[in-house]
Amino acid sequence: MCMKWNRSDLLRLLPWGLLGIALIFFAVLGFSSEEAAGCAVSISADGSHLGDLLTTSDLEIQINGLPLSLDLSQTAPIAAPLSLSRETANILTWTTSDRDLQLSWNGQKLTSPAAIEVDQLSPQTTATLTIRKGDCRRNVTVQTLPDSFPAVQFTGHSLSEGDYYGDLMNDDGDSYIFKMDNDGQLLYYYRGFYNKSGSVMNFQKHELDGVTYYSFFEPTANVSDHLLYMGVQYGHVNILDDQYQRIKQVELLPSDALPTGGMCENHEFLMLGENHYLITGSVDQNIWMSSEGRYVRIKAALIQEIQDDEVIFEWCSCDYPALLKQSVENNDYTNTNDLYYAADYAHINSLCVDPSDGNVIASFRNLDEVLKIDRKTGEILWTLGGLGDDFELTEEQLFSRQHYAKLTDAGTLLLFDNGNANEQTRILEFKLNEKNRSVTSFQEMIVAGKYSFATGSVMKTEADTYVIGWGTGSVHSLMSEIDFENREVIAEMIPAYGQYSYRVVKFK
Repeated sequence: MCMKWNRSDLLRLLPWGLLGIALIFFAVLGFSSEEAAGCAVSISADGSHLGDLLTTSDLEIQINGLPLSLDLSQTAPIAAPLSLSRETANILTWTTSDRDLQLSWNGQKLTSPAAIEVDQLSPQTTATLTIRKGDCRRNVTVQTLPDSFPAVQFTGHSLSEGDYYGDLMNDDGDSYIFKMDNDGQLLYYYRGFYNKSGSVMNFQKHELDGVTYYSFFEPTANVSDHLLYMGVQYGHVNILDDQYQRIKQVELLPSDALPTGGMCENHEFLMLGENHYLITGSVDQNIWMSSEGRYVRIKAALIQEIQDDEVIFEWCSCDYPALLKQSVENNDYTNTNDLYYAADYAHINSLCVDPSDGNVIASFRNLDEVLKIDRKTGEILWTLGGLGDDFELTEEQLFSRQHYAKLTDAGTLLLFDNGNANEQTRILEFKLNEKNRSVTSFQEMIVAGKYSFATGSVMKTEADTYVIGWGTGSVHSLMSEIDFENREVIAEMIPAYGQYSYRVVKFK
């Protein structure tokens, strides 16, 4: 029997034909199609993925100015913000060309921007972010802490004022900066994705004229000049306001030593005022060395003072050739080591400003020296330690590969002596007579068996305890707050295996 079809019959059946083609298409891909509460949905055979109006949405969400990664093709999507605070409201914003999209947080409808509050930071503490378009809906489980945040066990309870600021890094995973209170409760975190070029680090708090700022170093990805074997990374410093919102990025500015400006290095940043900073650099220089009879390539240590986006002071180690002969590490001036294409002979790692005269005190790991530098002329006023020592240090007072040389409120110079010379890390405190170039008092504090060959920090609290960040020696302790007088460990952070830090410090 032959059936005849007229034009109206064909037009009436056309939608069913297109639907049949779509069903065949989804069947081939392992999807089925159904009408769910008025929302056309295609669901994968295993039920883990779906396709609807939300899957193809151009929705972009940010929390605290950072993108929230979402996969709306999943039936039960999970997301974790790059940064959250439990102290302040977190700002959630979104953009989309679809005016019919609606968002809610734990059932509360949102308008952009929205302030969301978090009571606890933990992978097990979650919120529900609901995204809706008509009858299409997706409930996103938002973790208040990413799964990749390393486990840190906190023991004890500190009575000294302030909170702990630190960083967590490893050789093959994400890095983090964090803020933790005296009971070990996490108050804030920022996640730096795994970056072969370096890690986020050096998280600090700055109080200036009653206004709070925060800062941290963030490396630039895929930069060939990173010297990770020597601890030199390149990037920028992020400045945050008191709500942990980014307000500025700081790099080196064009100058005589660095005509095009560029990335700073990772070790130090001081905020002296609004738009007023001291920042460090590690810059390639080709210099003539008469002892080698040729030009050699070095990593010169650079200090820039920047105010209102202008360089008002600059100091470069390359202008002081005597320092080349005082180097004790990474001083292959033949440039034949494949790992170290330039000699990182000085390696600056900390700065502080002496309030008594406004001059800069700088620590140089690969010189075993702390220098005081005139902040107007650049003249080296004195040298403590190393081959250039002006203070006639005794064998006991000499230090090696030190970090974090800072003045205390009492005017003493406190430093973290890594102790590479004898593989025993110490905390050293000096009272200096700068006029007579003598040490008027000296204190050595030791935790037996502790050795950190690189990085580390120490701060003295108003309670006369010492907050010690153990750096690369963090295998047993990331941080210890110690009362040396009473031989008591007040508080301690014990990290997961393989984690270490650059600094853990305490700010009020």
